[in-house]
Amino acid sequence: MKQALFALFFSLSIHYCFGQIIAYELVESWEQSEIQAIYAENAVPSYAGEINFGVQGFKVYYLSPNEKDSLVEATAAIFLPENNGFPSPILSWQHGTAVSNLAVPSAQIDNQNTIGIISASHGYITLMSDYLGLGEGEGAHNYCHSETEASAVIDLIISGRDFAEEQGIGVGDQVFLMGYSQGGHATMAAVKEIEQNYSNTISLTASCPMAGPYSMSEAQTTMLDVAYPNPGYFPYVIYSYQRIYGTLYATPDELFKPGYELLFELYDGNYSMGQINDSIWSIAENNYEISPSDFRPIDMIRSEYYAAYEDNTEHPFHLALTDNDLIDFTPQAPMQMIHCNADDNVPYENSVMAYNAFIESGANPEDITLIDGGNFNHSECAAFSVISAKLWFDSMLTGFESIGMSEVPNTQEKNLLYVFNLLGERVQPKDKATYTILIYLYDDGSVEKKINIPTSHY
Repeated sequence: MKQALFALFFSLSIHYCFGQIIAYELVESWEQSEIQAIYAENAVPSYAGEINFGVQGFKVYYLSPNEKDSLVEATAAIFLPENNGFPSPILSWQHGTAVSNLAVPSAQIDNQNTIGIISASHGYITLMSDYLGLGEGEGAHNYCHSETEASAVIDLIISGRDFAEEQGIGVGDQVFLMGYSQGGHATMAAVKEIEQNYSNTISLTASCPMAGPYSMSEAQTTMLDVAYPNPGYFPYVIYSYQRIYGTLYATPDELFKPGYELLFELYDGNYSMGQINDSIWSIAENNYEISPSDFRPIDMIRSEYYAAYEDNTEHPFHLALTDNDLIDFTPQAPMQMIHCNADDNVPYENSVMAYNAFIESGANPEDITLIDGGNFNHSECAAFSVISAKLWFDSMLTGFESIGMSEVPNTQEKNLLYVFNLLGERVQPKDKATYTILIYLYDDGSVEKKINIPTSHY
């Protein structure tokens, strides 16, 4: 009945196809001149890459297994370069924390989705999963659940390749993954699953997980006892892990102090994280006389529950967190992690622990890099981290040399004209110690990205 109503309602605009993508809709198209306007409106630096193609933005419905291994509908956005004329690489973008169904890629196929539009205009087939249970997907969202994050991303890559070919787009062998915050966690989860179980299906070229909670059971839990800008993240984890594992508590009030046990009603896709944060702070002020500036996530938890958790590494909550740690494998493909040391949402220690664990487990130090983006908080770090990831991917492209930055010939004589930071601001070369990543522009038109990695962070 659901599929019949679905088909009837969307019969004029939705197309159906075979394979894992069960339906799709062309939402919007952009000509190259319109994309140039998006560059200007969003202050995207020109060195982010050349606009080579018009772009089509699709909303797709596809199938992926949930935590019970049952296939369910998920939604995603796909941005395709028009008339590309060459085998395009795939760029899979994993979005950060979203609780509202309007805050996911499939609901934002418009001019504000600069990552999707611009990457596709450079020639990438750009895939953006909503993950399970968000957008118009079935069920509830499994927040920071590595298994279903990975499967949602991988299933979209596999079905997205076929979809692009059906739309007349050439598809190459190169696959790049990147994501920020929860998207960093989802990217890392997908890398692990691809390399362990899908290496014959997906040839992973490189990945860039950024500011993700890779150590859920250790590094991320340090934020429980500090004033936290997004306390709504914590009930989101609890709500998801209880639904997935079923062992965290018998009833919500076993874990939560009075008032907070009703928060789960806000995670139905109709509220933003800002609204949920405000609800938490309101309960804290009205019931416990704790101001928002002093509120810690631990203030929601009953002391006896937290004591039991701290005293027992076999506690169900500890086991659930550990099950979603992502530092227990050895990456094979090149990986560049980016994280700012002043991150106030996801501690920088997450990336340090991941990097150290990977190197200790035998990963090639030349292929695994951790870049400290500097003294920026979680929000401030995002924009230039994404640009850096994209520039790094551009440097590895094969078969389409006009995408992204020009390669800098070692033998060609040239003079330095300007130096920019990743915000597009002119800086002096002598300031290189201040910035982790700088862009050098030469008089022959070539561009070079130089990275300064402070060894003290390792």
